[in-house]
Amino acid sequence: MYLAKLSLCAAVILGASAASTSSGGKNKCQNLKTDFSNGLGEWFDISGKGKGYKVTSEGLELTLEPPKQFVRMTNPDDNDNPYNKYESDTSADIQAPQKLHYGKVTYVMKSAGVKGAITDAILISDEGDEIDFEMLGAERNRVQTNFFYGKNPVYGVNGGNSKVDLDTADDFHTYVIEWSPEKIVWSVDGKVIRTKNNDDDCSDDDKCTFPTHPTNVQFGLWDASNPSDTAEWAGGPIDWDKTDKVSAVVKSVQIECDPEYNELI
Repeated sequence: MYLAKLSLCAAVILGASAASTSSGGKNKCQNLKTDFSNGLGEWFDISGKGKGYKVTSEGLELTLEPPKQFVRMTNPDDNDNPYNKYESDTSADIQAPQKLHYGKVTYVMKSAGVKGAITDAILISDEGDEIDFEMLGAERNRVQTNFFYGKNPVYGVNGGNSKVDLDTADDFHTYVIEWSPEKIVWSVDGKVIRTKNNDDDCSDDDKCTFPTHPTNVQFGLWDASNPSDTAEWAGGPIDWDKTDKVSAVVKSVQIECDPEYNELI
């Protein structure tokens, strides 16, 4: 679902990526741990909105505020599923100052527990490769995971929906993506919830399905209230009559670069 947001930030990502590779062909990467209670550091918002986040003593608080008008609609072409005509305009997408080409990323975060709101932790390349966590406010005891290869995205095949013995919105939890050429491992609070081995050797015409390109490290909070099929997936849309603010908090993110594929700087 996150791929639908790419057009909003593609120009920013492409502009920031020009110097990401060394002359030797390796991606330049620095092991980095950021405590967001001390500020954004070199991380930056790629949404272009410049709002929807603030530094607090707990970390970086991401916020969805109500749209100027709350208008609930139904879609007759989609089984009369409900959606919101207008979405919140304060969703933020926060990105690290460097790329990662294989390695480990550890997110410590408290998700938004409101139906229709999605808290995400994502690795995404300029080419469209993606590895992600998505925490749905409507399913606080489940975590969704997915991956794509940008030149050959396969939809509805590589997703996972894992039950976890916790509430993603009640407290801070640790979400880890370990990515190598051989496999992707997703874990929550030290427990592996999913492993995907790379059994895709790629065909001669570059028809791969496993992510292989250097990725941007990101996280965000977004309103999945529109269109109706997205709202249905998210367990929404958000009912702004019952809430006046939706928040998630990211305490820290640690990036560990694989030195075999990254030039450590």
